[in-house]
Formats: sequence, structure tokens, C-alpha cells
Amino acid sequence: MVIQMSNSPKWKNWSELENVKGTNQKNVSEMFPEWSDMLAYFQVYPDRFIDYILDEDSTFQLYPFQRVFLRVMARYKKVYITATRGTSKSFLNILSMYLKCIFFPNIKLSLVAPQKDQASQIAQQNIEAIWNFIPILQKEVKKHTFAKDFTRLVFYNNSVLDIVVASQGSRGLRRHGLSFEEICQMERHREIIGEVLLPLLANNRKGADGKVSKHEIHKQLMYVTTASSRQSYAWEQLYSVMLDMARDKSAFVIGNDFSLPVMFEQLDADYIEEVKNDPSMSPLQFAREYMSVWTGSSENSLVQLKDLEKCRVLTDAEFAFAKSGKVESQYVISVDVARSERNGSATTAIAIFKLIPRGNGTYIKHLINIHTYKGNMHFEDQSIYVKELVEKFNASMVCIDGNGLGRGLVDYLVKEDKYRSYSVVNDDSYDKYKLPNSLPLVFNVMSNTKQTNASDMHNNFMAVISNHDLKLLVSESIIKEKNRDKDYEKLGEKLVPHIETSLFVDEVMNLIYEAKGNKTSVKRVSRSMDKDRYSAVSYGLWYIYLKEKENQERKRETFNAEGFLAIKKAKNKIWT
Repeated sequence: MVIQMSNSPKWKNWSELENVKGTNQKNVSEMFPEWSDMLAYFQVYPDRFIDYILDEDSTFQLYPFQRVFLRVMARYKKVYITATRGTSKSFLNILSMYLKCIFFPNIKLSLVAPQKDQASQIAQQNIEAIWNFIPILQKEVKKHTFAKDFTRLVFYNNSVLDIVVASQGSRGLRRHGLSFEEICQMERHREIIGEVLLPLLANNRKGADGKVSKHEIHKQLMYVTTASSRQSYAWEQLYSVMLDMARDKSAFVIGNDFSLPVMFEQLDADYIEEVKNDPSMSPLQFAREYMSVWTGSSENSLVQLKDLEKCRVLTDAEFAFAKSGKVESQYVISVDVARSERNGSATTAIAIFKLIPRGNGTYIKHLINIHTYKGNMHFEDQSIYVKELVEKFNASMVCIDGNGLGRGLVDYLVKEDKYRSYSVVNDDSYDKYKLPNSLPLVFNVMSNTKQTNASDMHNNFMAVISNHDLKLLVSESIIKEKNRDKDYEKLGEKLVPHIETSLFVDEVMNLIYEAKGNKTSVKRVSRSMDKDRYSAVSYGLWYIYLKEKENQERKRETFNAEGFLAIKKAKNKIWT
């Protein structure tokens, strides 16, 4: 049957419709000659359809805000939902597409997620939840396929619900609607989305009569996600849908923070407080995931989020020295020092770089781990901690700002304890502390003798990130997704460097720059968030830059052009 929308159903109200509940399939058409009108009503009130088909003893219920979400998903060509964790947004997303497959014969809808495994897992979990809560809906499915990286439902009316992945492999497919799950995680897929996925919506659905209904929502795009950065591809799409909504096009933007699921006891208020105070959860991360706040500034941002995301390619953190094939790699440690007995939030950050020679004096730069600890640790203990890391990684240098709080740490690093003393390689003022067996391992980043300034380091950091010249660890969500290890303690240890890298990204996205003449300064957008990890990384990158510059100068100085140019006698005389 071709379902056509009607402006005015012949039955007067919901009560009248409720009275036919329980009517068997044979006499429905007798009681409702305008059966298409009834379905047209359900197409725009899908929550009412759920009410209608639920068993009388069912305990399942839709909350008011969930009804609103379902109606929005049913009525607009473009839908953008920014919802906190605990909203059941993925369930509502799948349920909405499931119902459309029932209401519209021959429709093909797909869920899109960053990874096949992720998309398939989301789809299967929520489809099974639908069948559990509303068993009668399973009877509409003719065939289903559940696999690790594939999910497909074929309905009796020939509609199809499946998954597609953001890759070139999806090119050439045809769909009538797409729903993007966690578009905020698809920063690196923006080109694929534009070039491959959106063209899947080339055709409109045709009814049994071969015609395209002018009353139906065609080529629907839905985005269901948690918030991200204002520099992200996800924000760009949100902004686009908001503009369409403001211009009175078929578009709708909606969202909620944690207070809504807390109100309906889908989230516990005490749990929210615990998450907020979790040291692994940055203020910006909490704002995004639980308050649905799009963080950061798109104006004068230190770097672009898309560039940071392109840098996040390393799947494995390193916890000790490791060779890189036949090439001898080296490790550099950089430290941003905190020291405060009163400020419990003060954090010392340690960035660990792995440098792989390219052969031209420069290095492939990997940020393979980040360590943090509270700044109330005594400088002596901090010194031992740093020296232990140096031993683990056989580090070639430790970079510290020795003009500020870092001086206290340097004072202990140059002392002999359970480990040998270190010496400062670029600051003569520390020569008086040098012992005969001292190891030349400390680089004073802000040494007065070298005239280094913060502006240079900021500019260097921006250049490195924009050129994607620093490889970063992927997000912890990717590692969780691919992990099959049931040893959760081992998994937790594995995840820490990835979490720290995400916190580093958050810090960077909270920074804006100001340029005055040739000088660049950096400021925080949110004062509640520090920049310890950023400072540690920028110190290390500055040292590496100076090292690369030194290597290239040495190559030029030692290069002997004599004998390089060979002049051969011309075979043919071409001048007189």
C-alpha cells in the first residue's frame, strides 16, 4: 500500500483511535476505510504508534522528551540532536529508523558510524533492545543478519535497515536516508562523508505505483551525537542545520544536558558528581559529554582541531625503550613543573617523545606517552621520578623551564642520589654544580644564555601541528572498541596514555593566540583548565626543532662539494 499523508484524518481524536486497540488484522480495513490516514498519523506521531502496539502488561514507556525526539526525527529532512550520555539517543535513533522501515515500503536506511565494529555494535544492541521492549516489532522483520562488522534487517515490505561505514568501500551504494551516530568522532572522515556518503542519497523512494510522494520526507539526514569542539566538522554540520532551521527549511536542532535524564532517573545525580570530579575527566570534556556544550573558540584558536585529529594515528603507547626496526631511535623527555602544597589542581606534566631519524637531520616525531602527577610532590621525589623515566626510555635529554618552578627540579636533578647526577648542557650558570661523573641530560628550555622566548615556542608548536609533523596517540574510545582483553586492570593501564593525550588535545583546544608584531602570546578560553600538558609538549618540540636545526647546519658545514661536480669532456664541440 502506498501511504499518502492527509491533512485531516476521518477519525476525530486519539481516544477514538484508542478504542480500536486490539482490533484484529482482518477487520481493520472495515473499521477504517481511510487506513492510509491512520498510518499517515503514525508517520508523524511514531510515539503514538508505540503506545498503540504495546501489550497491556508492558512496562516499557517513553518519557516526554523521548517522544519529542521521535517526532522531530519523523518530521524533518535534516535533524541534529546534541544529547548528553544517558539520554538513550542511540536507542531512539535506531527505533526511529526501524519505524520508518515499517511505515514506508522499499525504503533503505543506514546508520553511519566511524568504525564498522562500532556501527554494528550500536545497531545490534539497540535492535535487540527494541525486540525486548516491544516484541511485536520483531515480527515485521523477514530476515536479519548480525555479524561483528555487519548488520542488516530486511522487512516484509522490502524495506532495509543496515550500516555503512565512512570509507571508500561505501561508494556507489544507494540509500533513502542516513543517520550519523557520534558525528563528533568523524573529524578525519569529512572528505569521505562529502565525496562518498552524501551522494548515496541521490534517489528518492518510490511507492508501489512508481511515483515519488510529495508528502514524504526524502533524503533525510540525521546527526545524533554528544557535543565536541566549535572547530570540528560536527560543529560545521550543526551550524549548517541551524541556518536551515532559521531560514524555515525542513530542519530542526534539539538537545539536552544531564539534568533531563537525571530528572527521569536515567542518570544518577551522585554519579554525575563523581564523573565531574574524576581526574581523568577534564572540565571541557565534562562540558561536552554531560552538559552538551560545544567548547572552544573558532576565532584565533591556537591550532585547528582537524589538524590535531590528523595527527592522532598512533595505536600503541610505549612504556619503555623500543627500537624502530633497523633505525636507532632516541627518546626525549620534557617536563612542565608544578609545585604547590595548597593548590591541589596543580599538575606536573611529562611528555615523552620518540624520535626516528629521517636521514636529512630531521626526525619523525612520536608523542608516545604523557605522565602527570600532582604538584604537591616534593622536588626531590619529582627528580627521582624523572630519572626513573630516563632509565626506562634511555632518554637522550630532559627539557625543563629552569627559570621558573622548574629550577627547583633542576636543582635536584644535578644532585647525586640513587641515580647519577645530571648536568645542564646549555646554561653556564649551572656549571658550578657539575660533578665529574654527571650525565649531560638537562636542557634549560628558557635559558637566558640562549635567548629563547615563549613566542618562538608557540609559533613552532603551531607549525608542527599544522604540518601534521607530530604523531599522537589515538583516542581511548578507539582502543576500547578494538580491545578484546578481559583483564580490565591491564586495559586501564593501556588506556591511560590515550586518555592523557585526549586531555592534552582538550588543553590545546582551550587556547587562543594573540599576535602583536612578531610576538605571539597564548591565553586560555576557560580559566578552569590548565595548560600543563601543552607546555610540556611545546618545550619538547622546541628542543627537537633546535636539534634538527643543529643537525642540518652540521651537515652543511661538513659537506664537501669537491669531487661532487664531475666535468666531462664534451663529445661534440658546440662553441668556437
